[in-house]
Amino acid sequence: MNVSLQSPSIDSMPSLLALSKELHDHEALSFDVEHVTSAFNYLLSHPTHGDVFLINLDSDGTNEIIGFVVVCYSFSVELGGQIAVIDQIFLTQEWRRQGVGSHVLPTLEEHAAKNHCQSIILEVNIGNSGAREFYEQFDYMPRRQHCIMSKRLNVKT
Repeated sequence: MNVSLQSPSIDSMPSLLALSKELHDHEALSFDVEHVTSAFNYLLSHPTHGDVFLINLDSDGTNEIIGFVVVCYSFSVELGGQIAVIDQIFLTQEWRRQGVGSHVLPTLEEHAAKNHCQSIILEVNIGNSGAREFYEQFDYMPRRQHCIMSKRLNVKT
């Protein structure tokens, strides 16, 4: 099993959107295809803000896209400078708990380090103990006194 991260092409955009829809459905989030498409296109055309990767599996000479990752770049005085934020990471149901994430996470960490990031942060649903335990195996630590809050702004693009 060879797992790699690949930048999406115009031809792979339908697959990326289908995976994003699957993620939104899984997390019970609303899915606005225009909003998501616009966000992906922005990141793809502004790589200083982040990266979008398809998770590709090469097994026995067959290539299959089995997920995707969105990494955005930000800055944190507390964490020492530029940081990578894993905004979304998704694997199709049949590839979860198959060791794929153990290939993807170190690759993301290397990518972030090459982009001069001092830290990586991510958000995990507090009730998702499996995901929390997975990330803790890679030395990600919960910030017990923190609560992520968000507000969507109605910005015209």
